[in-house]
Amino acid sequence: MSANTPEVIDERNLSHAWARAFLTMMDRSDRELAPLTISITGFDAGLPIEEVRIRQALDASLAEQDKYSSAVSGLTIFPYKYWDREGRPECRKLSEWYLRQYLPRLKARDRLNKKGTYFERMIAYHGVKQHDEQDEVVVKNQLQHIIDIWNRDRGNGTRPRQSALQVACFDPAKDHTGSTRSGFPCLQQVSFAYGHRGEIVVSAYYPTQYIYDRAYGNYLGLCHLGHFMACEMGLQIARLNCFIAHPELGGVNKGALTELVAVVRDCLSINRTEPK
Repeated sequence: MSANTPEVIDERNLSHAWARAFLTMMDRSDRELAPLTISITGFDAGLPIEEVRIRQALDASLAEQDKYSSAVSGLTIFPYKYWDREGRPECRKLSEWYLRQYLPRLKARDRLNKKGTYFERMIAYHGVKQHDEQDEVVVKNQLQHIIDIWNRDRGNGTRPRQSALQVACFDPAKDHTGSTRSGFPCLQQVSFAYGHRGEIVVSAYYPTQYIYDRAYGNYLGLCHLGHFMACEMGLQIARLNCFIAHPELGGVNKGALTELVAVVRDCLSINRTEPK
């Protein structure tokens, strides 16, 4: 095991960013210590630009391995299809529906959701604060809090401090269990930064991320979350940054991914040779 130079992948297309990360992991061992940063800047009407052929090939491969599709993985971060289908309800209404109707179905459907989902942690984070020298459990809708302070300060002609626009997903009280392997939560934290031209940048931190199994859906869900927050705050999403301290390929034999590798390499080759 060695500590290698961090790698940065900067792409306009989400599919191409994932494809380069995937090929990187196919070419090296999971034991290598080399952080990875993914940065995606291509958005059309707030949605990430994708290459259908890559996503379809990945989803077909995931189905063969009995793993969730990229869309299903993305839904654990943000329920985009429901939000869009229902006319893009505001945060409070969306949160109420999710906690009362959708989340119970998710937990009943799959035991892997027993500890909750990322979106649940974002809109119903349980924390403890002191009140009259007594510990008090508080449930916090972190996304609504960010929207509220943004609108409050905008009404005063100011902006909230950048460090206030962050959301926690990892909960030490629940997640420091001592188990040797845990599928949730891999995402620790998400932050939002704003610029002076009406743009918002989403940044996420993963101590570990499975590039084959989860990464595409993770990037998709984070982009959808950024689009939602941008709409709520009157901004436009401009970039997603994803910092991965220790990327791994995921629970699959590399020999089973030959066809997927061929599709990914072909798509990247065609893209690189097209005239700019």
